[in-house]
Amino acid sequence: MFNTKWTPDLVTGIDDVDQCHRYIVRMINDAYDGFVVGINPESYILDEILVCMSQCFDYEQMLMMETCYPDFLAHRDEHELFRQRMIDVHSRRNKEGNLTIDLLVILDHWVNRHIRECDAKLGAYVGELSAPEGLCRTA
Repeated sequence: MFNTKWTPDLVTGIDDVDQCHRYIVRMINDAYDGFVVGINPESYILDEILVCMSQCFDYEQMLMMETCYPDFLAHRDEHELFRQRMIDVHSRRNKEGNLTIDLLVILDHWVNRHIRECDAKLGAYVGELSAPEGLCRTA
């Protein structure tokens, strides 16, 4: 079942991350809407979604390092597992190279779970940092 909707529980409170997430959700929805009306989305849409996700991962990881995020390794490992899954997604495109509904469902489920479970924790942690002294400092 397809369920990507931008809802308040997807908001992390980190503006740049939330903008990226909103864009990814919108792209997934636009592609899904195309399927609903019988238009197979162009294959570049999948590439665009995956590039945006990868850039978001890089930004999140930089932020986690800057803030000494205690769950950095687990969060980073989840990103890396998904990067590997991206390779699989590319290889599972249909013969014509088009995006399939099955691939959108995979993205949908992963995005919903990752944002709600992992990125929400990062957002809460960053939100708790009340002063620059809370950031990692090198001597």
